[in-house]
Amino acid sequence: MPSPAFRRSGVISLGIVMLASLAAPGLTDGRAADSSSAAAAAAAAGVTSPTNSSSTARVTAAIVPAGETTVTLDINFGVRFVPNSRVAVPTGEFLRVSAPNLGPLQWLKDGKPINGATNATLVIESVQSSDAGIYAVIYTDPAMAGRGSQPMFLSVGPGERLLNLSTRAQLAAGPGQSVLAGFVVAGGNGKRIILRAVGPTLSSFGITNPLKLPVVRVLDAKGKPYENGYVYPAVVGGPTYETDLAAGLARCGAFPIPAGTADVTLMMPFVPGNYVVEVTSRDETAGIVLLEIYEVP
Repeated sequence: MPSPAFRRSGVISLGIVMLASLAAPGLTDGRAADSSSAAAAAAAAGVTSPTNSSSTARVTAAIVPAGETTVTLDINFGVRFVPNSRVAVPTGEFLRVSAPNLGPLQWLKDGKPINGATNATLVIESVQSSDAGIYAVIYTDPAMAGRGSQPMFLSVGPGERLLNLSTRAQLAAGPGQSVLAGFVVAGGNGKRIILRAVGPTLSSFGITNPLKLPVVRVLDAKGKPYENGYVYPAVVGGPTYETDLAAGLARCGAFPIPAGTADVTLMMPFVPGNYVVEVTSRDETAGIVLLEIYEVP
């Protein structure tokens, strides 16, 4: 059975609630912002900007209202590795969760039975913050020996949230040229975020002068390189960084990038704080680059 898929009114639900573009403060209607705006925004957020940029940028943001999300869980037993399901929905969302119908069952939340929840499909008509938790099914037939479904980690956010942030910028030629964009991770927990600097692939969208060799560097609030990553245990059939990244991009609705290009894609865990993403050119040539920031639900 494939990995759990969830959709909302025909589009993928993302749940970005704390990302804010610093490349063009206050300009979310497609107006251009020069490099001084980017540097000033980074400084205003308490982030030390490493260099100046001579580029121009366009910042766009999409808001996704509450709708409907459907989740299908897999079984959590057998020889296959089955990862946890992680779902983020906004407040007020209609949530439908289905488990394999293998006989009598009981839905659990945080390890405790949910009163009356004995059908294969669990429905929450209007999700509230109190509904956040870990959900799973346990099969009550003695022959199933207490087996159950994979757990679903449900998080609940505001009724509206950002889909992603995208900045298209012209990078000038020469040394010391860069494009800057900043974001803030708020709250008590960290976030899984995907950063992309798309250059060569832009040619397939009609861009005649894409940035050929983009380089991405992430800086923390002190202007120091931020280096953090995920550790994947050596489990046969288990996830790897590549498979996890591919799944994350699909859940974010990001457009595909052909394999083998010089475009840069990074997925990293970020603890709460302020960050700046810096894009430079490896060969110091000019070109257009698309910088994208996604929060993985």
